[in-house]
Amino acid sequence: MKVFSPSLELVQTLVGHDGYVRCVTVTPSGSHFASGGALDKKVTIWSESGEGGEWARVQVLEDHTNAIDAVCFSPDGKQLATGGDDKLINLYSFNEGSAILAHTLEGHTSFVASLSFSPDCKTLCSGSDDHSIKFWNPADGSLVKSIDQAHTNGVNSVSYSPNGRVLVSAGFDSTMKIWDAETFELKHTFEQEFDTNELTITADSNYIVSANWDKTVRITPCREYHLTGLTPILNLILHIVYKWEFVSFLEPNENTPSSPLEKVMRLLGECVHEGGYNVTSEILSFLSPAHLPVQITPTRWKSDPEKLNLVLTSKNSALQVENDKLRQIIADLLQCE
Repeated sequence: MKVFSPSLELVQTLVGHDGYVRCVTVTPSGSHFASGGALDKKVTIWSESGEGGEWARVQVLEDHTNAIDAVCFSPDGKQLATGGDDKLINLYSFNEGSAILAHTLEGHTSFVASLSFSPDCKTLCSGSDDHSIKFWNPADGSLVKSIDQAHTNGVNSVSYSPNGRVLVSAGFDSTMKIWDAETFELKHTFEQEFDTNELTITADSNYIVSANWDKTVRITPCREYHLTGLTPILNLILHIVYKWEFVSFLEPNENTPSSPLEKVMRLLGECVHEGGYNVTSEILSFLSPAHLPVQITPTRWKSDPEKLNLVLTSKNSALQVENDKLRQIIADLLQCE
């Protein structure tokens, strides 16, 4: 293993595992970290000790019977959770570099791939190759909730947002999912054309950072999705926006009179832009950000809206067809009401 400084300078190379190291986790204080070995089935705890500031091995845990896939310190640094190919989760109390086994959690039917503590340290989440996400009470090791088919394939990674409101998971089914941390309700699914191997959430809880099998690292807005009270007509209009692949202002055209649709789209664009994140979240909560041409953040557009303007005058014939369809559908909806 290699230890780097914040400026990415190599500080030290650590040798201690018999075989490759699969996972690492660092205490909030930065004074210790734990590493999990695949072949030696061991969890090693390291401490920055001595005047030279070099890292040294202080404890080796040998409570798993197969490869270690996940290690995770609690946000308060008082607990260490480990998961492995033996389908078990070991939960340790941790104090000044010493880990003592407190509970062994059983319930997964395949290897435990990922672990994440809630910010208040009252819940431990585990993701497994058995397609499930489970929530545990670290105080007594009891199972709180199991989502048995959280994904349609193995779960690669789980992570609580630092504000504790959501949990994000990723699986081998080419999806990332946002779950309500309190109700365990699925709030949103990101459909992808690739699998996500690992993910984490930024300290402000606004972005998901994912490492993916298509050789990319992606940054995705992490929003609190919830149901809207949009009317069928507004839903229809937004779906047309989505199909035309733009979300932005439509500037008035001096040479061409504004159509009713253009006026509606301009007002909608201004509402989204001026209203900021809350309004945008409400209006676009039913659309997948992965398919939108821009990603909307809490404070700004990620891309310049001017670059996203659709030049309606260059597509008069196509627009007229869509306008006619829109007017007919709206008329039908109004008659139904």
